[in-house]
Amino acid sequence: MKTLLMIIDPQNAFCDPEGELYVGGADADMQRLAGFIRRRAGDIRQIVVTLDSHNKIHIAHPIWWIDADGKPPEPFTRISIRDVDAGRYRAADPSHREWTRTYMETIGEHVIWPYHCLIGTWGHQVFAPLLDVLNDWRERFHDLDFVMKGANRFTENFSAIRPSVAVPDDPFTQINQSLLQRLDEADRIWVAGEAASHCVADTVADVVRFSNDPEIPRKIVLLTDAMSPVAGFEERAAAFFERMRAAGVVLSETERAA
Repeated sequence: MKTLLMIIDPQNAFCDPEGELYVGGADADMQRLAGFIRRRAGDIRQIVVTLDSHNKIHIAHPIWWIDADGKPPEPFTRISIRDVDAGRYRAADPSHREWTRTYMETIGEHVIWPYHCLIGTWGHQVFAPLLDVLNDWRERFHDLDFVMKGANRFTENFSAIRPSVAVPDDPFTQINQSLLQRLDEADRIWVAGEAASHCVADTVADVVRFSNDPEIPRKIVLLTDAMSPVAGFEERAAAFFERMRAAGVVLSETERAA
């Protein structure tokens, strides 16, 4: 059986208590996942690690926006298309305003996040206790693939399969067919990472939606004790679990996953 482990965004920004966007419980999640990999290393044929990868100037960050007084919003501010049309918030760079309105019209509502996972910084790096185990695993001459997402400043990119809005003329904001193919070729897909409410949720939902394999939901096993939601978004994570269970995805834990 070809088993693929997909780890979503196991980075310091989310998993270390000092991280810019620490997800409560994520450090313990990754410790459990590290133990799981040690125990089940012989069962894992391939590991895919996604990396949230941003520049500071990004539509998800405060610097992109200003309010009616010319001040940037605080992290976790929610901005809607109504706010944009009313002039309560707009892109700080006038050249970005037309696209920003198009983007907001497409997604409806947008959350401003703290600066996080800036490429080349400590926050972008894989959480050290997990990285140690991954390095041990790949010394067996197994495949360890890193998939970056989020580098285009003009769109949010929770899902590793596609961004929130495709950006014209940027092929990297189209559906990631290469990743989908790798997942389709697996017989079993274990999924862990952060956060259950956002990047895990959107990635797995898109795998189920866009896979060419109608049996893909039954291949997926969510390791629910190796993922946690962003604080305040617990209901979003719970709704994701229920949708996936209804679709045929298996919910399990690291101590008993088949």
